[in-house]
Amino acid sequence: MFQADRMVVAFDGHEDSKKALKKAIALAKTLNAKLTVAYAHDGKSSRQVFDAPRPMTGGAYIGGGMADLQTPPVYVPHDEQQSPLIFEDHTEEVVAEARMLLNEEQFEAAIEIVEGEPAEAIIEYAEKISADLIVMGARDQSRLKKMLFGSVSEKLSSKSDIPVLIVK
Repeated sequence: MFQADRMVVAFDGHEDSKKALKKAIALAKTLNAKLTVAYAHDGKSSRQVFDAPRPMTGGAYIGGGMADLQTPPVYVPHDEQQSPLIFEDHTEEVVAEARMLLNEEQFEAAIEIVEGEPAEAIIEYAEKISADLIVMGARDQSRLKKMLFGSVSEKLSSKSDIPVLIVK
């Protein structure tokens, strides 16, 4: 029988990844394996916003502007030594969705946000933690879209040395 001590499930909040997470939880319970939910955050498509000083309320207006205007919010590139406060995309919603599914299934798992192109970031993370299995969903795409862009599940399964379970 197949044995896996550590499993990674790729999760992005779509229906196919919800199915994959539920299947990964069931499999992890059966195999008594540790499970990590990984969301690949592509830093190119969004920025992280760091909290910056805001204008004080009740400030005087001069010529259509505020006299005591402080510095506006600053967009800072991701720095591994400084944690972002807010992601300017749906990262927080995806993490919350994963937590809800884990709570519904009464299962404890780590949730990690990995940076980069999804297939490569998931593989790199799975190798880093010495995962025995990667679980992910398969999204239905048109033939044209699949031909032009490929699918993450196809890229991941072809590039990974770790076994990949694709849930439909």
